[in-house]
Amino acid sequence: MKIFDKTMSLLQQTLDLRAVRHRVIASNIANEETPGYRAKELQFLETLSSAVHGTPGGRLLVTNSRHLGPRGNAVEGVRGHLTEIPTADLPLDANSVNLEHEMAKLSDNGINYNGAATIMSIRFRQLLDVMRNGR
Repeated sequence: MKIFDKTMSLLQQTLDLRAVRHRVIASNIANEETPGYRAKELQFLETLSSAVHGTPGGRLLVTNSRHLGPRGNAVEGVRGHLTEIPTADLPLDANSVNLEHEMAKLSDNGINYNGAATIMSIRFRQLLDVMRNGR
């Protein structure tokens, strides 16, 4: 019997990837005045979704221990990839950071991180209630 299900694994990976994305966005903001700096983005949502649904682009999920193929949880293997944000026209200092855009991404990322953390907290409380009450 497993105490933590696939949902907990997905929440953990989501929190980890969102924390890395936060650092990337913070780095973009910190380098707003750096000449020649190119803003970066951590892409992981599509790969994470593919891993959850078992669609091409993600690793295969094993639903039965007698199946042939890879073992383990595909969600745990998801890693984001860092890309440069394309820009149409650069200012004279060749810096591609758009502060307003980065702040909006930071806010959105924070909201999503807090949402996943809240859900994980609820799941832990449920587990604690089961242990205390024996239900």
